[in-house]
Amino acid sequence: MRTQVHFGKANADPKPAVRVPRSAGFTLIELMIAMTVFLVIGAAAMSLFKQHASLFNDQQYQIGLNVSLRNALSQMEADVVNAGTGWYNATSNISSWPIGITVVNNTLGGAACHVAGSPTYNAPCFDQLNIIAPDPNTPPGQVYVAPGTPGCTTPVLTTGGTMTIAPVAPVTAAQLVAGFTNGSQVLFIHVGTSGTLMTTAILTANAAAAGANVALTYGATNANGTNNAAPVNDRLNLTLAANVDPVLIPTTLTDSFCSGTDWVVKVAPISYSVDTAIDPAGPTLVRTENGVENAIASQIIGFKVGAATVVLNGGGAVTGSSAAYCYNSGSTTAPCYDNQFDEVRSIRISLIGRTPPKLYSNSNVNSTTLFTNTFDGQPYKIQALSIIVNPRNLSMND
Repeated sequence: MRTQVHFGKANADPKPAVRVPRSAGFTLIELMIAMTVFLVIGAAAMSLFKQHASLFNDQQYQIGLNVSLRNALSQMEADVVNAGTGWYNATSNISSWPIGITVVNNTLGGAACHVAGSPTYNAPCFDQLNIIAPDPNTPPGQVYVAPGTPGCTTPVLTTGGTMTIAPVAPVTAAQLVAGFTNGSQVLFIHVGTSGTLMTTAILTANAAAAGANVALTYGATNANGTNNAAPVNDRLNLTLAANVDPVLIPTTLTDSFCSGTDWVVKVAPISYSVDTAIDPAGPTLVRTENGVENAIASQIIGFKVGAATVVLNGGGAVTGSSAAYCYNSGSTTAPCYDNQFDEVRSIRISLIGRTPPKLYSNSNVNSTTLFTNTFDGQPYKIQALSIIVNPRNLSMND
């Protein structure tokens, strides 16, 4: 009897199941809460950033205004300090005419300058400062009366509107012709024993060669050396008849010039004024030299020039001085000087500027920055700077 043996795999126990842990994460409620917190914090941060951005822009505009005013005053100081340098001062110990500067004060003020409650500032708000300097590119010519013998036997009169001038070596006639051009303002200077006498005119044609000499044509003056037309014949307010103190006519102004001793000088005047036509909403301080106007500061709402003076006796000695500054050059009331610019010894220049309008608002309409100044009740910031300058040729001639 055979025994059967069965070969096969024995039944094994099944392996236990492995539990996989659930992935970590936010529930919908947790996500909504986190987003809400983030939005609240983000909104607060943006609000804070916006406030600081506005403050930063405000500071930048004020810094820019301050730098603009300082640069403008520095430019004027450089010009005024050198006013009148290069002039022959004859034998007098006081400043001779031309004395380097003239001031045109605007005294209207009030509503003519600025209407209350308005951001508009008009021409009567602003003065004008003129710096009188010789043209460094044009040599002077000497008055010439045929046959050229020096002396005053037959002087030439500026009432005639023409004059012949001679070059003095190494200057050539061609240099004079090239320099004395139509529209140039010139000074006729008579060299006397006690100082200089002068008048001024503007050329009405280019200079022309006249043999070895040069012929000038200009607007004729009055018989006493004054001019009736400004700025047609006197852009610098030197000899305008309506402004000239009668005291100056025999002592400073003349229409008579001598051959071989007297001179004709082309001036390169520098004028500072405020132009309200460039931008009616933003008056612009301009510097004009040789008829070329350049803007040096915008948004100027005040430009005033005052002068401190000395009092001279008949011999030119200083008998007193003013501690105050005069802002009406045509007034005779002390400390003013009735346009006698030879009495000026220092000037005070004041500038008032503002930040650009529409940066701020004094209401909640279309503006996030509210501001109202106490100067004119308008929504812009204001700065004012002043400087006192002693023109070199004036302060060193006492």
